[in-house]
Amino acid sequence: MRRRNRVGSRFVIGLIVLIVLCLLSALYSGVTGKPSPVSRVVSFVTTPVQRLVSGVSGAFGKGLGYFTEFDDLKAENEELKKQLREMEQTVRDAELALEENAQLRAAAGQPERTRDLTTVTAEVIARNPGDWAMTLSLDKGSSHGVEVGDLVITVDGMVGYVSEVYSNTCEITTVVDVEMQCGALITRTRETAIAEGNYDLMADGNLRLSYLTEDASVVIGDTVETSGRGGLFPKGIMIGTVESVLPEENGISYYAILKPFVNVDTVSSVMIVTDFTDTTE
Repeated sequence: MRRRNRVGSRFVIGLIVLIVLCLLSALYSGVTGKPSPVSRVVSFVTTPVQRLVSGVSGAFGKGLGYFTEFDDLKAENEELKKQLREMEQTVRDAELALEENAQLRAAAGQPERTRDLTTVTAEVIARNPGDWAMTLSLDKGSSHGVEVGDLVITVDGMVGYVSEVYSNTCEITTVVDVEMQCGALITRTRETAIAEGNYDLMADGNLRLSYLTEDASVVIGDTVETSGRGGLFPKGIMIGTVESVLPEENGISYYAILKPFVNVDTVSSVMIVTDFTDTTE
């Protein structure tokens, strides 16, 4: 019985001492504006514990982040694999189509189509935009085998053609210039037309596909390439994509607005076709 009373008394005394210390600590902080010795002791004791808890929480968070990032990378990897499989299938389909085309040519007694381009790589050294023209200056000229009328391309498609030649430089009329005109072919339907620059479209970086018949089946998204008609340019050089199809003022024929594959405002490196061999149907 006495032992219980002693324990109770000690608890009460300890509680009183704790309350007194808290009061003294609050009074000390209020008077001096600084942490009390009691607060310092408590902070000293609890800081290592807080650091331990913080470290564990941080490690746990990093672990969760790692697994989340791993899942994202795994999903991205699967998507890339899917795209790769689709591209491989596209290549196989293209190879089969080429093989079938060669067989049909052979059966019809037509020679196999070949195209061999001789090119000179050139850099754009100046741009000469104007109200009625859009030309580029290149760092290659007659001393490099360049001649007036040579086609200028990139791997994406047609840039324009050489309109003036000097010893070490040349000027090219771009695909959107009002002076530009060439025979064109709609890739999907093999219908012919004329691709030409247009004053109203030049500011938007577009050109015009003219002389489409009323029953032409050209649609938005069709690609257009050079037809090779006249032998001035090689056949099959991509020009642009159809953005819209509109009726002419006469109501008899139609024209399309083309977005060129090559942006002449930003192109910096080109190839000048100085010679070509093109065997087509």
